[in-house]
Amino acid sequence: MTIIFFSLESENMRDLCIIAVLLFCFVSSQAKSPEVYFLHVSSEIDYRFAKTVVTSKVVNKEPTASEALFDLTLPNEAFITAFKLTINGKEIEGKVKEKEQAKQEFEAAKSKGQSAGHIVAKPRETNKFQIQVNVAATEKVTFELTYRELLKRTNGLYDHVIYINPGQVVDDLKINVLIKETTNITTIKTPPIRNDLLTDGSEGTNELAVVDRLSPTKAFVSYEPSRAEQESGISGQFIVQYDVDRSDDAGDLIFMDGYFVHFLAPEGVKPMPMDIVFVLDKSGSMGGTKMTQLQDSMKKILDDVKADDKIMIIAFDSYLSYWKTDFVQVTPENINNAKNYIRNTHAGGGTNIDLGLRDGIQKLTQISGNNGRAPVLVFLTDGEATVGETNTERILNNLKKENEADIPIFSLAFGRGADFDIVKRVAAQNNGFARKIYEDSDAALQIAGFYKEISTVLLKDVKFNYVDGTLYDTEVTNTEFKTYFRGSEMVVSGKVKDLKKLQSGLMVNGTGIGNQEVEFQVPPMRCIILPWPPIRPFPVPTTAPVVTTRNPSIMEKLWAYMTIKQLLKQKDALDSQTEIAKLDEKILRLSLKYQFVTPLTSMVVTLPDKTKANPSEVQSSDMNMDMGSFNGGMSLPQARGGISLSSSAFGVPNMAAPNVFAKRGPSRNRFLAASMQAFPAAPPMSNARVKSAQSNNFQSLNVNNFLPTNPPFTTITQPRFGTTTTTPIYTTTTQRPTSPTSPPPSPRKLEKSQVPSFGVTLPGLTKPLCFDLPMVSGKMYNLIDMSVPTTGYSLHGRFGTNMIERVTVFDEQSTSIDADPTDVTKAPVYQKRLGTTSVAVKNTPLGLQFLATFSKTRTNLNGVLAIWKEYGGKFVDIIMESGGFVTYIEITSTSGSQTVLKATTKEFGDGICWYLDNESVKRFYTNMSQFELSAP
Repeated sequence: MTIIFFSLESENMRDLCIIAVLLFCFVSSQAKSPEVYFLHVSSEIDYRFAKTVVTSKVVNKEPTASEALFDLTLPNEAFITAFKLTINGKEIEGKVKEKEQAKQEFEAAKSKGQSAGHIVAKPRETNKFQIQVNVAATEKVTFELTYRELLKRTNGLYDHVIYINPGQVVDDLKINVLIKETTNITTIKTPPIRNDLLTDGSEGTNELAVVDRLSPTKAFVSYEPSRAEQESGISGQFIVQYDVDRSDDAGDLIFMDGYFVHFLAPEGVKPMPMDIVFVLDKSGSMGGTKMTQLQDSMKKILDDVKADDKIMIIAFDSYLSYWKTDFVQVTPENINNAKNYIRNTHAGGGTNIDLGLRDGIQKLTQISGNNGRAPVLVFLTDGEATVGETNTERILNNLKKENEADIPIFSLAFGRGADFDIVKRVAAQNNGFARKIYEDSDAALQIAGFYKEISTVLLKDVKFNYVDGTLYDTEVTNTEFKTYFRGSEMVVSGKVKDLKKLQSGLMVNGTGIGNQEVEFQVPPMRCIILPWPPIRPFPVPTTAPVVTTRNPSIMEKLWAYMTIKQLLKQKDALDSQTEIAKLDEKILRLSLKYQFVTPLTSMVVTLPDKTKANPSEVQSSDMNMDMGSFNGGMSLPQARGGISLSSSAFGVPNMAAPNVFAKRGPSRNRFLAASMQAFPAAPPMSNARVKSAQSNNFQSLNVNNFLPTNPPFTTITQPRFGTTTTTPIYTTTTQRPTSPTSPPPSPRKLEKSQVPSFGVTLPGLTKPLCFDLPMVSGKMYNLIDMSVPTTGYSLHGRFGTNMIERVTVFDEQSTSIDADPTDVTKAPVYQKRLGTTSVAVKNTPLGLQFLATFSKTRTNLNGVLAIWKEYGGKFVDIIMESGGFVTYIEITSTSGSQTVLKATTKEFGDGICWYLDNESVKRFYTNMSQFELSAP
């Protein structure tokens, strides 16, 4: 058998890394790696707690076996919770085990000559995992990995980052993110794909990402680039940023299945004046680029300090040097002088960390106290202690004695040589947090960005006061926060002993500006109680297996996640081996119970002998090993990001659109003029194609008044938890702004799998059902017709290679409109109101797309789209199933029969639609030939 271990190691466990690398099997440089043809990432964010499932599928098209590399980069705060490998139809799932047990199995497998490995990683603010699996000739392999993280609020936004780097163009690449909150989502952004390096200033919008508001508290983000849009392959971070309503200062209190979470990020609190000491390393190792980057970052930081703040700059090498020996009030003149001091600071000497930290704390202790100001120490070093006290334990003990006032210290380890262990422990011991700064071109931005997070203190000494007897005291996370910064968030989670007491209300106290007491009260009955297990909003098949084991709720897993993180930080602050052992026992117990891969556990996967699984070590910034010397000459990917499987890159296909243009005719203009009430701001009629600036919201035509309004809410009736309730639903979508001076946008280079041909919006639905039909190229089809007292009306379409390529309208006289793949306006090229039904036609890169909107059932309609004339619909829910999202839609016919349809999501216009697969469509379209017409 083959055994694989996923493990999250500390950075000093490099011996295990080398063991793993030594076990590589030889890979011929002539063999082609398997191709990645499917890469889906689905993230479900429940109340800031994200579950992300990464599914990659590869196929070996070669006549001989070849090696596939699964390479996944995770956010730093994430824990892997599941891994599944599917080979030749067989599923093999991983198990989380205690690390020492895993190591013993690892050694046992080695002694038997079996392939085995221990995966260890610590790249830039991430955890990176790689597995190499032997794929037989013409065989397919599926990798599925799941991880969880609690999103951190920084600078006023939750950042959900997905690393993506397949190393090639992928046939089927899709990222979906579903956000569910208990309060209204106020902001949602999708910045452009970026690499690990930060960017300064405004970042714009990811033009290929579609943001759709499903409700005030629920949003869906979809990103599905075509092969052509991936160019040579996407590499970087896909980011979703959002925030929720902060109008209620008491925060969000949520209860589920015995556990609760309390989120608090009060707004409207005045900033406190700050006393800031910068303790900066200027030892010899800081010379050259690092000193330049430190100087650049300090210029940015000094521009951000507030007029009420006081600052002191202490530079240390073997000794100390000062800009000023006293704290200086922030004024424009003083800031310029401080910048000059920084600019003239030169590197040299040793590294006296102990002296720098003790002096900084002494200076803050002298000025700070009960004066209504917030003291903060920012410490940066690029090395380890070489002068003065060099023993880490004694340095920490000296600092503890000096810092009796519990002044928060925020620490930065700059570069590969920095002693991150002491930097991390200094922060953990002194109510701060630590960060690694990497020696890249954006280092100055990294440092300045770090300071921005802590640049504005709103509150000190915040305490969450729960009624006695409400919680199990030993199973609640930290309820006291030394400092609360603007744009961040305080989170408490725990096990509830008495729900009624939790519902009775609670008080949060803190100290604000001028040493004033600040209170936030959660009034009685403000606790939101969520069911667990969730009540299924649709019938569950009786053949479903009975679940006999208890499945922990989302809230319980969130509590376990937060508890482990808190224990790990407490461990960093300890020097007693006895106390550390006690914390390790707690961390291990929780890690095994909730199946988290943490520093004390490993993920174990056992495979058949014929399927070699050889894990590889990462190319982290802290390890510059030449792995080619260990693995038989195979070079591993050097890129720092993403989800990748090594393979030869696909060529980019030529996506040039066919030269098809619309036939112009006076009758066509007449039909467009008759329907201009739908988009009254459109330009005047002419022989040119009519385009409307207000027609972007193609998927939500209002058939009652045909006005292009976008009200913030539309009230519809939909089932939830088995009952019928009236729920407000957003109908607007994120618009993509373009600068008046920017060049016109280029047509999207989509593929047929990404562009549904037809959509129907039924009464009760705010999004269309969309689908494709088995049409024959060159044939004409009756799309919709209606008998009217005088002349009648018909809309016919001729099917091309992918979609309808020409539509012909018969209404007193005939008019034809051809597809124009170069049209990027998203404005309908044709629309018509037929009583209580509307029809709209728009261009796509591959042909014409149709939307029929029914506000009432009709009896005098026929044709392809008229199949839906007697149905109404209700949105039920979007649920993650088998690593992807499935939408459930309930439709009801006029006869009363009900059907629940399963659908996936696709882009449609500027929003999304619910796409029906072929099996669902067959229920309604049993005979397509009945709609065929003679060619004109």
